[in-house]
Amino acid sequence: MTSPNGLICFTNCLLPQEDGALIQKDLWIDERRGVILDSQRTFFLRKERPDRVIDLGGNILSPGLIDIQINGAYNFDFSVYEGDDQAYRAGLLTVAEKIVETGVTSLLPTIITQERSLYPKLLHLLRPYSSTKSATLLGWHAEGPFIQFAKRGAHAPQFLLSAQNGLKSFDEVYGSENLAVKEDWLMACEGEDSSV
Repeated sequence: MTSPNGLICFTNCLLPQEDGALIQKDLWIDERRGVILDSQRTFFLRKERPDRVIDLGGNILSPGLIDIQINGAYNFDFSVYEGDDQAYRAGLLTVAEKIVETGVTSLLPTIITQERSLYPKLLHLLRPYSSTKSATLLGWHAEGPFIQFAKRGAHAPQFLLSAQNGLKSFDEVYGSENLAVKEDWLMACEGEDSSV
C-alpha cells in the first residue's frame, strides 16, 4: 500500500544511533524518491505531512543488512548440489526465509571453487529472487575457479582454472545465460597470466 503523496511516518519506534544508543523518534520517508526526510523541514518548509502513519509498536527500525558472501546457513550449503533442483531450491528458500531474523534482508549466495560442470547448474538455481516473506537473493558470488594458484588459500587446486580466453572463459565455465552485463562484474584477477 502506498501513500498518495509518497510520505510515510514510522512512529512509536526506536532508531539506532552511531554510538549504539536507541532513541525513540519518528522517522519520515518519501517512498517515491527512496529517501529519509527531515520531518521538521518537510512539515514547516514544504508544508507537507505523511498521508500514511505506521505504528511500529516500540520496535527497533533499522536498515537491513546485505550479506555479500555467504556460503550457506541453517544446514544448507550453496555449493552442494545432489541432483535435485527442488531440494536445492527448498534449501535456498529456507536460508532466505530464516536469515531475515538476523537482520539480513538481501544476500549473495557464494559457491566455492569446485567441479567445473556444476557451475552452470548452480548459477542458474541462484538467480535473483525476491519475496515479501524472505531476504532477497541478489544473484550469486563465485569464489572461483579463476584464482591464481599461488594465492588459492583453501581452494582445491585440481579445480582451479586460468582465464586463458579472457571473458570467453567465464562464458564457457559459468554459462553465458548466467552472466550479467560484463561491465557489472567485480573481478579480482591478480595473476600474471590473467588476461581479463
